[in-house]
Amino acid sequence: MPGPWIPDGSASRAVLIGVPTYSSADLAEIPAVRDNLTALRKVLTGEHGLLPVDHCQVLGDQDQPLDKATLGSALALARLEATDLLLVYYAGHGLLDEDGLLHLTLADAEPDNVAYTAVPLEVVKRELSRARARARVLVLDCCFSGRAVAAMSTPDSLVAGQLEVTGTFTLTSTTATAPSHAPPGATYTAFTEALLGALRAPGPLTLDEIYAYVDRDLAGRGLPRPQRRSVNAASDLVLVSGPVEERPVSQKPTGPSQVRFTRQISPGKRRWYACLSAVMTLLACGLGYAMWLQPSAVAGGLIPELLLLAFAWGAAVSAREKPRSLMVDKTGLTLDYDGLSCHIPWQDIDYLGVLRQFTYTTEASGGGASRKTVSQVLVVRPRQTAPRPDKTFLLPANYKELRDFGYIGICKLSYADADPVVLRQAVERLGGPLFRSHRDLVDMDPRLPT
Repeated sequence: MPGPWIPDGSASRAVLIGVPTYSSADLAEIPAVRDNLTALRKVLTGEHGLLPVDHCQVLGDQDQPLDKATLGSALALARLEATDLLLVYYAGHGLLDEDGLLHLTLADAEPDNVAYTAVPLEVVKRELSRARARARVLVLDCCFSGRAVAAMSTPDSLVAGQLEVTGTFTLTSTTATAPSHAPPGATYTAFTEALLGALRAPGPLTLDEIYAYVDRDLAGRGLPRPQRRSVNAASDLVLVSGPVEERPVSQKPTGPSQVRFTRQISPGKRRWYACLSAVMTLLACGLGYAMWLQPSAVAGGLIPELLLLAFAWGAAVSAREKPRSLMVDKTGLTLDYDGLSCHIPWQDIDYLGVLRQFTYTTEASGGGASRKTVSQVLVVRPRQTAPRPDKTFLLPANYKELRDFGYIGICKLSYADADPVVLRQAVERLGGPLFRSHRDLVDMDPRLPT
């Protein structure tokens, strides 16, 4: 596997944007943003940082309010100069306009007039998409309104579809239903404090490892978990060349290197099914012989015999049922069902999770379609560049909606008698921060038919 990619500092640029104060009474001040900017700049340009001081521009840390013209000029210049890495960081309030589009606020932003007083995220995305840099990293420490004292906004969050820029690694501070936290009196906002911890850890850590560190840190403190988007980006890129402080990296919990969930019929039940099949077959044969001797004496003709044979066949199938298993190990997920096997490596997975309920469409016996609901369904979202397994491995065939939306490795946990809590623990220990809760899955992809 290739090692970490360390960008060329002379060909890289960073723009750190922060808005700690606002003129609107509806947008609470975030004093910690000033310390966010100071600390990030020190890490990125310090002893183990990759950037020269003059390649890391900080906007909004002074008493002079930041305006759109200054922000636009800084982004345009960084976009033109960066050829290896372009990093854009924003901390402040996020607001939605009437169409649900995310805007990054400046000091004079007005919540009732978002479209004309805040910067659309689309503008920042456009600058990133036009950059010549090999990698573009967008870090957002914000969400949407800002009326609470201990949090930056009300429980709304980033719209995933607004963050996908080809070749960009995007890291956001929260999920789609939770606010970013900035506790009163804290030196940093919660997300940026965790980000600084990742950058200061013995390393260097790649972007994926930075995300994992931040995720574990915030989850361990009971705070909303961050989100990421990686669209054809180099997730092995690092932002610092070594440890800034000697502090331990959070370790994954220890446990077995392999967790297997298996559902199989016990030997006693197999014997019972086999005996039942044999008895039903003998009865069918006896009934057939009786019909052959005296057809008029057996009511119903062939119907009773066919029913007995059907029961015999069903019992025989149950007696020969193959074990079903779902295995989690250091390489990925492996699903075995009725002799078919599907292995999905961790590096091919963007995220996965368990839907508490899933409703799918099936054809009715009398024509038309009907809707059925099942519970505890495992879904796996592959990376865009990952190869797809053979369609015969997608379980079951009725879950057409999920396959149409690009999910693979689909199954009910009951297929393998898998416990959802144990499964989540195994994934987080062996596969990293890929697991998403039901709420996270729905927030990230509202199309999911739950």
